[in-house]
Amino acid sequence: MIEKRLHEAEKLGYKTCIIPESNKKLLKEKFKLDIIGVKNIVDAIKYLNL
Repeated sequence: MIEKRLHEAEKLGYKTCIIPESNKKLLKEKFKLDIIGVKNIVDAIKYLNL
């Protein structure tokens, strides 16, 4: 249900979303979001510079 969640994120005004890389490969639709695919939580933290 990743596409449904991304549509909701767009409606709420989000510009960037971090999702699992495996889900990113399954996306069929185009989104106005900057979608970042990560392999694990460490990659997500690195992206956020935390």
